Amino acid sequence: MIENADVKSLSLTNLRYRAPWELLTSTFCKGTVMVAGDAMHVMGPFLAQGGSAGLEDAVVLARIMAQQGLNPESGNKMTVQGVQEAFYRFVKERRMRVVRLSFQTYLTGMIVSASSRIKKIIYIILLILLFHNQSGHIDYDCGDL
Repeated sequence: MIENADVKSLSLTNLRYRAPWELLTSTFCKGTVMVAGDAMHVMGPFLAQGGSAGLEDAVVLARIMAQQGLNPESGNKMTVQGVQEAFYRFVKERRMRVVRLSFQTYLTGMIVSASSRIKKIIYIILLILLFHNQSGHIDYDCGDL
């Protein structure tokens, strides 16, 4: 299949690893363009929270947009300024939640891939110190719509 593939039809994209702490300084929106869901989160599979974090994003964004009066059914018009403000509020509200989830899954992944026992012990100690509530990553209320 690979040998018979047309080279012109291939799409080659460079993947870039983004460390969880980069979420602290990243800009997720510019004007009326925003990155959310899987594109916003650096999330490994170890906590099984990627999908639920995306759903949380949807609820939070919908709530913020409704609070801004950006509900088309209400007859209010969406303004560029209103959408921008909603997006900036969304990023501000979600940032620390996704940083915590991303860092927790990062440490868990490091335990799985660590080659030495000392590294594993260090990562386990960090997890215990930073995330002492074992179900804290699932005990999250993203608010009402």
